[in-house]
Amino acid sequence: MSRRKLYRIIIEAVAGILLIFVLVFFLGFRVTSVQVEGNSFYTDDQIKNMVLDAPIANNSVLAGFINTEKSTKDETMIDSITISRVNRNTLLLQVKEKQMIGYIEFQGQCVNFDRQGIIQIITEEPLENVPQIEGIDVKEAVQGERLTGINTRKLNTILSVGKMLEKMEEKPDRLAFNDLNQLVMYYGDIEVRLGDDENMDEKINRLVGILPQLEDMSGILHLENTTEDSESVVFDDATQEEDSGDEEESSSASDGTGSGTDTGTSGNELEYSDGSDSADTRSRQEQ
Repeated sequence: MSRRKLYRIIIEAVAGILLIFVLVFFLGFRVTSVQVEGNSFYTDDQIKNMVLDAPIANNSVLAGFINTEKSTKDETMIDSITISRVNRNTLLLQVKEKQMIGYIEFQGQCVNFDRQGIIQIITEEPLENVPQIEGIDVKEAVQGERLTGINTRKLNTILSVGKMLEKMEEKPDRLAFNDLNQLVMYYGDIEVRLGDDENMDEKINRLVGILPQLEDMSGILHLENTTEDSESVVFDDATQEEDSGDEEESSSASDGTGSGTDTGTSGNELEYSDGSDSADTRSRQEQ
């Protein structure tokens, strides 16, 4: 066999191998399914259209090289999108949307802002899981700019508490400032009084542990005086009052010896052990 013929055989063999490789690469790794996680503001189809419009998106290997930051730069609520492979034919789009810590009503619209106080989006209707903030007003609202014209202390309190609430799955329905300019949060029929700004991180930590115990209840949770050394907090259980009526409510204020309470609470305390966030609800009389 001549050397020239041998070279031709080798070249044809290499070409054949390359062809097989190309066919396997593009057909074997062809995207047939796309999963989307982490999105609430955008639909799955909207997310797919944002980042999978390039030809390489049809290949599960090449799709990882898509510049998602560039394709989502004009999307107000997108923080980032990462693309990964679940298997040869399935992509996973993990979406991180910008978190809004609250909204203020302004001229009939909802002004939604993030943890830096930047107005990210103005909507006609409230966004899901974004609490309303009451007790602060703005003179103007411009998307992309920081909230202005608000009492500095109140704004700092809202932003600080908002950052802490990001770790909670269940966000409050609304936050408001009472007559003492202290922050109060509302979860359905539960009113959470936070008092002044001192020990706010400890108050929120306690709230995280207590809130699941108050499901389907109504009343006032007192966190005003909570510190790291607090072993219990008081909960005014209005649920008991509603169920028992005036007569039973009156008797519950007595310990059976003729002595009563003068705290105005229903006698429920949430007591802590070993400094943990878990708590047991006990019925006891305030002395």
